[in-house]
Amino acid sequence: MTQISQSNLEIFSKLSGDFNPIHLNEEFGKNSYFGGQIVYGIYQVFLLLEHFLKNKKIKKVIKIQNLKASFINPLFKNSKFKIKKISDKNFIKYEIISEDKILTKIEFKFLNDENQISYENLSFSKYDAILNPSQKGENLKEKLAYDLKIFKKIFPLCSLYLHTQNIVVLLASTRIVGMKIPGLHSIYSNLNLDFSKANEEQTLSYNYEKHHSIDCFLINILSPCKGSIKAFIRPKLVENLNFEQLSLKYQDILKNQNFKDQKALIIGASKGLGNTCTKILALGGAKILATYHSKKIQENIPNCSFIKYDTLKPSKISIEKIKKFNPTHIYYFATPKISVQNNHLNRDILIQFLDYYIFGLDQILNFTQPCSITSSSSSFVEDLPLDMKEYSIAKAAMEIYMQYLKKQKNIEINMPRFPRAKTNQTLSLIPQDLKETDELITSMLLKKDIK
Repeated sequence: MTQISQSNLEIFSKLSGDFNPIHLNEEFGKNSYFGGQIVYGIYQVFLLLEHFLKNKKIKKVIKIQNLKASFINPLFKNSKFKIKKISDKNFIKYEIISEDKILTKIEFKFLNDENQISYENLSFSKYDAILNPSQKGENLKEKLAYDLKIFKKIFPLCSLYLHTQNIVVLLASTRIVGMKIPGLHSIYSNLNLDFSKANEEQTLSYNYEKHHSIDCFLINILSPCKGSIKAFIRPKLVENLNFEQLSLKYQDILKNQNFKDQKALIIGASKGLGNTCTKILALGGAKILATYHSKKIQENIPNCSFIKYDTLKPSKISIEKIKKFNPTHIYYFATPKISVQNNHLNRDILIQFLDYYIFGLDQILNFTQPCSITSSSSSFVEDLPLDMKEYSIAKAAMEIYMQYLKKQKNIEINMPRFPRAKTNQTLSLIPQDLKETDELITSMLLKKDIK
C-alpha cells in the first residue's frame, strides 16, 4: 500500500503546468463535487509505468506504442492504495485499487527504442486558467517541454527508461484538460493515445468538440501522435435557498407559525435536507438547536443556535448543550458520504451507514426524551438499485428501528421515503430530474403527499 503526499502534487504541478486547485488546495477539494483533494490522473499513469519499469528485468529505453487509461473513481491525497497487475500478454494491464474499489485502469504496448527526442527543458509557473479559448473545430497547439530534474524527483525510473515523447505528451494532456479544455472545473475521464506513427513535432496539435447534451468535451490529438481525450465539467455544488428566499416562497408557513411550539434539535444541519429543514422550521417559529460536523453554517437563521457535533463520537460538551436545550422534536439527517458501489456487498460501508442511521440516533436518545422524531428514508428501499445495496439496506433497517421506537417509547415517528433530492450527495455528470430539497421538506413537515 502507498499514498501520494501534498508535496508530490505540488512538484507535479510545476512539472506539468496543471495548477488546477482540485489537485492542490485541500479546502477547494472538500467543497467540490468530489469532497476531497484528488491526485492527478496523469500522475497515476506515470506511477503505474514506474511500477512496471521497476519490475522489468531488461533495463532499456521503451517507447509506449499504444496507451489507454480510464479514471473511474478519484484517488484522494494521502489515501492508501495498491497497484495490481492484470495482464502481461499483448497489452500490459494495471489497476489502482483502494478499499476494493477500482480507481484507475491503464493498458499499454511498448517497443524498445533508444532514439530519444530532445525537448526544451522547462518548468511551468502558475497562470490563470483559460476556459474554452477557441471555437469548436479550430486546431490548437500546446508546447511540448518538461524539466528533467523535477521529473526525476518523483518518477526516477520513467526519467531513465521512458521515451521522452511519451513523457511530454502525457504532461501536455493534463495541462490542456486542467487549465484549458474544459479548464478549472474539469474531470479527466480517459485517454487513448497511439504513438506508433508519431512524428517529431515540438508542439502538440489538437482540436475539440463539446457533447450536445452533457458537459463533456472530446479532445482530438492530431500531432505528434494520434488519439483522443474525454473530459467532463465538474457539476457545480448545490446551494439551498437562503432564509429570505424561503420566506418569500412559503409565506403561509411564516404567517401561520406552524412550528412555534417546537424545540427542535436538528442533526446534520450544515447542508442538504438538514440545512433546508432548519430554515423551514425557523420560518415557522420553532426554537432550534442545529448541529454541524465540520463546516459551520454561515447564514443567520432566526431563533437558531449552532453547535459542533460528531454523530459517531459526540463530545461531553455537545451532549450537555443538547441536554440543556431539552428538545421536544428531533430532526435527524446525519449521513456519511454516499457513493455508488460495486456489485459486491461491502461490510465496512454497510456498518458505517448503520452507525450513522441507527446507532447515532440511538445514542442521542440516551440523553433526550423527545415526543417526535423526523427523518427521511429513500425510495431506494423499494427500487433496490444494485449499485446502492449498502445504503438501501441501511435505510430499510432504520425504518424498522423507528417502528421499535414508536412501539417502545411511544414516540411519534415521521419518516417518508424521499425520491432522489437535489443535493451535493446526488450530483452527477448526467442530467437528472431531481426534487428540490425545500419541496420535499415542506411536504414532510406539513405531512402532505410528495408530488
